[in-house]
Amino acid sequence: MKLLKKVKTIEVKRCFVLSQRFTSKNIRRQILKKEIIRPIKGKFKNDLKSAKSSVSMLSENKLDCIISIEDKKRLAAYNNVQWYIGYVDSSEVGLWRGAGKISEGWTRGSLKETAKIFAKELKKERSRCSRTRAMKVIPEIIQSKAIIQKERYLLPIVLPREVRPDSRKGMRKFDLFIDDGCMRSLAFAITGDHTIKAYIGKKIR
Repeated sequence: MKLLKKVKTIEVKRCFVLSQRFTSKNIRRQILKKEIIRPIKGKFKNDLKSAKSSVSMLSENKLDCIISIEDKKRLAAYNNVQWYIGYVDSSEVGLWRGAGKISEGWTRGSLKETAKIFAKELKKERSRCSRTRAMKVIPEIIQSKAIIQKERYLLPIVLPREVRPDSRKGMRKFDLFIDDGCMRSLAFAITGDHTIKAYIGKKIR
């Protein structure tokens, strides 16, 4: 792990809420009243610009409300760490248990290990996880990787395990795990990235 600079918590909250336009039906339809954004080249860049503008205008109280409706434990965790932008090695972080509806066994190890398994599965003509969200979304993310990696509000969000011990129950223990952005991180690792730029939380002692 390499920490570059401190950032305000509101930046991380904006990042989470913007990223839910890709993943959360609850936040997307009930709270933001928006349709899903698909990370497909061309239209994606314009949709991202519009979504970013909307999220940037939300107050921190509104962001807190959105996050707490989705997951109160997440909001508490975000408020109880000091945030940094930095880099994590793909071998030192874990994913959410069963991220992207893939087999929990595949997420037992590190991001690096899961990426190796998933990369092999992507090459198969008939994959047993072909109907999972991960199998549908990751190829789209790979197509728009260059755009996604440059956007600060689409960086993965990394937390210390101690603030969300429920995230990897039954999995191998890592000090850090990806709280949000598992599919993005997998796409990056599958395409050869050994380190991932992310928002990284450190527990306030």
